[in-house]
Formats: sequence, C-alpha cells, structure tokens
Amino acid sequence: MNTLFYWHLILVNLVWLVAVVLLMVWQRRLRRSLEDAYAELARLRSQLAEHVSRSARQDKLLEALMEASFDPILIINSNRQVVAHNPPAASLCNRAAGVTLIEATRSYELDQLAEDVLVGRSELFGEFMVNQRLHRAQAARTLDGAVIVLRDISELQYLGRMRRDFVANISHELRTPLTNIHLLFESLQSNLGPALERQRLWAQLRDQLDSLTRLVQELSDLAQIESGQMPMRMVRANVREIVESALSRLKPQSDRAGLRMVNEVDPTLAALCDPDQIRRVLSNLLHNAIKFTPQGEVVVFALADQAAQTALQAGLSHDPVALANLKAEDVLVIGVRDTGIGIPSDTLPRVFERFYKADLGRNGRAGSGLGLSIARHIVEAHGGHIWAKSAVGQGSTFYFTLFRERV
Repeated sequence: MNTLFYWHLILVNLVWLVAVVLLMVWQRRLRRSLEDAYAELARLRSQLAEHVSRSARQDKLLEALMEASFDPILIINSNRQVVAHNPPAASLCNRAAGVTLIEATRSYELDQLAEDVLVGRSELFGEFMVNQRLHRAQAARTLDGAVIVLRDISELQYLGRMRRDFVANISHELRTPLTNIHLLFESLQSNLGPALERQRLWAQLRDQLDSLTRLVQELSDLAQIESGQMPMRMVRANVREIVESALSRLKPQSDRAGLRMVNEVDPTLAALCDPDQIRRVLSNLLHNAIKFTPQGEVVVFALADQAAQTALQAGLSHDPVALANLKAEDVLVIGVRDTGIGIPSDTLPRVFERFYKADLGRNGRAGSGLGLSIARHIVEAHGGHIWAKSAVGQGSTFYFTLFRERV
C-alpha cells in the first residue's frame, strides 16, 4: 500500500511537472506572440502616424494652394453642399460654407454642372453668370464630391469688346478722310473749273491729309502713353505759365470763334509735372471747349487748399479710395470751364474713352475722339485724376489734379 501511495504521489508530481513545463512553453509562446503583436502594433502606429502626418501635409498643401489661388475654388460633397472654399470664393458667394451650391452662387447652370460631374461625367466646363459677373467654371469629381474652380472672365469679355470697338472705330475714322481724299483727287484729275476752284480743292485735300496725319499721330501717342513708353520729365513748373502757353497756341482758333480766353491761375502756384505733356492736356481740353462753345468765354483756373478739397470731394465721391489717398494741401486742381452746349449726363462718364463721341460731337464738328483719352492717360501718368461736370445748355468744366510744389 505504501508502494502504491508513492507511485500515486510520483504520478501526481509528474503530471504537475508536465503541466508546469507546458505552462512555461505556453507562456514563452504567448510572450513571443505578445511581443510580435506589440511590434506589429508599433509598426501600425508608426504607419498611422505617418499617414496622419502625410494627410496633414496634404491638407496644408491643399489649403495653401487654395489660399494662393486668385480664382474662387469651391469644394462640395455628394449632396452638392459647400464644405470648403478659399477667400476669393467667400467674397464671391455669401455664406458659402455649409450651404448648397445653388444657395451660395444663385446659379442653376453651375449647380447643373456640379450634378453632371457627380454622376460621373468626368471633367466639365462652362461659362455662367455668378454675382452678376461672367465666370468660366471647371469642375472635377473627387472621391466624395467635386471641386469647382471659377475664373472671372468679365474683363476678358470687356477687352474683347474694346478690341472689336477699336477696330470698328478706327475703320470709321479712317474711312471718312480716305473717301474725301479719293473724291478730291478725282475732282482734280478731271481738271475742270477755274484755277480758284482747283486751289480750293487742293486746300481741302491738304486739310484731309492733315486730319489723317493727326489721327495716326494721336494713335501712336496714345499707344506710347498707355504702354508707359513715353517718359514723363518731371520738373517744378509754374502752372500759370503752362496755361498761358497753351492759350497762346489756341488763340487763333478762339479769335475765329469769337471767344474770350481767360487765365485765372494764381502766378504763385507751382506743380511737379512734365510741362510739355500738361500743356498738351490743356490744349486738348481747350480745343474741345472752343469747338463746343458757340459764344461766351473759356476760363482756366487752379484750386488749392480748401477749394481743392471741396472740388476733390465733389469730383471723386465715386472713388473713396482715391479720395482718401489725396491730401488737399499736396495737390492742385486745374479746371477748364466753358459756356458751351454742355454734355448729356448719360454720356458724361464715357467722354474719356477712346474714339467716344457724344451725339453733340458729331453734329458737323470734326474730331478723332482721342483728345480726351490722351489727356486722361497723361494725367494718370502723373499720378493724378481727371473728371468732368456738365449739363446740357449750361457749359462744361473739366478738372484734373497735379501734385503741388511749394516755394
């Protein structure tokens, strides 16, 4: 019996020993598994951190690209709701974030473009009116929505229209003198009529050639001024002397028209300017005043200090930025006032455009329509502003600014 007990005890101990060995083996394997799991977890954590970092960099890059773009960019989800936008889009589309695309842009056509992209029609283009301006839209699908880029092409449309108008206007302006020259040559070739009549035809031919030459020269000058290729030689100059020189050049015309020309500029006022170019501005303004003033007078004056401030506030009220940047004590306001036929209020904003002529200007009065445009560009090249006030039958006053030079 004692032998059986010992054998039973040995067997139990042996079982416990095997169990302990198995437990140790299992623990070792478990430890290795845990170590492998921890290593895999660390690797996954590193990959996740790298992915998050890469995603953050991509988000930052996307944000930087959107911030750097001058074009409005809208990102929408599959429900056509705006989930992100850049500053140009925010200023274009009120309350853009969180609203639907159609609420943000008020454009059904743009909303239809987004819908077409979302249903899988790859990349689409179109031109739509957004916020009362013409935009070219480009939309591309993403994983969960679409990206829409808008480009304002209103200025391009305007420039295209200006180019077409320029071609039409220059064709019209050239056609008249060329037709007249052709007719005059035919009349002279016929060699009919007395010598006095032929002399009259030759004089008319010379006038037409002068008109054509003047038109070409004005076009060339305007192109140089607009491109900045005509340098402005800025010096300190007496304003009254410049005005007197311009009046002297046009005195024969004013005498033929029976007009009185008055120089009311204070002889102590001086400006920083190119005297030759400012003389040209005054000549263009005076030439127009003489041409459209049947009787009365043309007065040139200069305003300074408080009077200049009052004129600036009245003339540049439509441009608060320019008005805020001008100090009355630093500028002179030069004016040319006539007692002529005046300019209709609906055409007054356009008188400084190239080739523009109001209907009153076509009533038997020749002109290229470039004089005021040239004057505007010269004044702007001096850092100044030019504007006009007028009423039909009550005359016109043209103003422009120059930087003042004190003694």
